[in-house]
Amino acid sequence: MANANKQDQADWSSLDDDILVKAHLKGDPRAFEVLFKKYREMVARLVYSVVKHESQVEDVVQDVFLLLHRNLAKFRGHSALKTWIYRITVNEALRNLSKNKRWVALPEGDLEPYQMSPVIVFFNQGDSPERVMIEGEQKEIIQNALGTLKPQHRIILNLYYLEDLNVQEISETLEIPEGSVKSRLFYAREALRKSLDTFLGRIQHNMGGTNVL
Repeated sequence: MANANKQDQADWSSLDDDILVKAHLKGDPRAFEVLFKKYREMVARLVYSVVKHESQVEDVVQDVFLLLHRNLAKFRGHSALKTWIYRITVNEALRNLSKNKRWVALPEGDLEPYQMSPVIVFFNQGDSPERVMIEGEQKEIIQNALGTLKPQHRIILNLYYLEDLNVQEISETLEIPEGSVKSRLFYAREALRKSLDTFLGRIQHNMGGTNVL
C-alpha cells in the first residue's frame, strides 16, 4: 500500500502545471499538494530576498499559498503559472505582513526545510556581468550588502540571477516595461557593487588589508 502511494505521488509530481490546476479546480486535493511542494522553496527563496528575516519567511510563504489556493480559479493561463506565483510572492513580500492571519490546511508531512540559496556577486566580463555563487563566511558579507539594497533591487537581482528569469519574464512578473527591467537591473548591480565596496573596505581595514573575496 505504501509503495502504491509513493508511486501515485511520483505520477502526480510529473504532471504539467495546467493539468494540476484543472485537477485542483475539480476538487482533487493531491493537485494542490504537488504545487505546494513544487514551488515552496522557490517562494521562500524569493520572500527571503525581500524580508531578509528568516523568522518571517514561513508566514509570508503561508500567505502566498493561501492566496494561490483561493485564486487559482482566476488563473487564465496568459502567462506561465510560475510567473503568476512569482507575482503573488513579490506582492505579498512587499506588503507589510498583516498581524491577522487566516490559515488554510496546507499539505503536511515529511517536507524538507527549505534551504536558502548561495548568494550572488557580480563581476563584469565585457558588457556581460558574470554570476558567481558565494557560500561560507563570504556569504554573510554578501548577505549584509544585499540587505542594504532597496527591496525592488533585491527582487530583481533574485529573479534574474537566482531564478534565471529573462527580461521578458521579469517584465510579466513585475508588470513593468522591459526597458524598466533593464534599467532597474543596471541600478541594482551598481548599488550592490557600491555596498560591497563599503563592506569589504571595512573588513579589509579591520584585517590589515587582507583580501576576503
